[in-house]
Amino acid sequence: MKRSFFAALVAVVLALVGCVAVVLYVKGADTRALAGQRAVRVLVVHKLIPAGTTGQQIHDGGYTETVTVPATTVPVDALSDLDAQLLTLAVSSDQQPRQLLLRGAFDSPTVHSGGLTIPDGMLAVSVSMRVPAQVGGYVQPGTDVAVFDTFNLAEGKGRVPAGDGLASSHDYNQATRLLLPKVQVLAIGGRGTPGAATAPQPAASGATGGGGLGSSSGGGQSDTAEVLVTVAVTQDQAQRLVLAAQTGALYLALLGNGADVRPGDGIDNYSLFQ
Repeated sequence: MKRSFFAALVAVVLALVGCVAVVLYVKGADTRALAGQRAVRVLVVHKLIPAGTTGQQIHDGGYTETVTVPATTVPVDALSDLDAQLLTLAVSSDQQPRQLLLRGAFDSPTVHSGGLTIPDGMLAVSVSMRVPAQVGGYVQPGTDVAVFDTFNLAEGKGRVPAGDGLASSHDYNQATRLLLPKVQVLAIGGRGTPGAATAPQPAASGATGGGGLGSSSGGGQSDTAEVLVTVAVTQDQAQRLVLAAQTGALYLALLGNGADVRPGDGIDNYSLFQ
């Protein structure tokens, strides 16, 4: 009986010793892997960091985790923490999970927003327009354009938009006026599909923006195919542009050297051939 008891006791002790040995082995695995190498702690992206996220937001939002790796395996600009300078900057592009967070990923938050470069103090506004209105596709990011608006006239109030959209199914007088003499184009098409036009849409028959003006069913790309054009504008210009896009039809004009574009009364149906 005593021998059986001592045998069981010895077996239990050996099992405990084995478990402790396994735990110590696992804990020392990282140390053995780094043996003979200088180890550094670096920040790794834990969850997607959208472009435009500031260092402060990254720090407070749990976007990263710290890991220990051999120094020889990391770039020289890998970050171990976010210093005071980086807290005020923002990442200029999306940072994917499991990638190292690098100092070069940060830039001024006033320069980058959502991956789109916007001039300081300006707003980015996108409007949809048909391909001919986009100068047949010659408008490209970085070019300067003038923006014209064609609209239905409010009766008895001069060349003032009626605000009911643009349509050709009634007898309203229509006019075209210069809306913005010069704005910079930031992007063409939606994000990820620069320059791409949407599928052609049938011309509207009711009072909707752009319906019935300049539509065509001829060969080639349809005049009703639409393109998103994003421009840099001030707040006042943004308000004018958004309202015009909702109540009329926009047209762009590329500005050549020495082009003299000035606001004015524009023309209407009655003065078109005067």
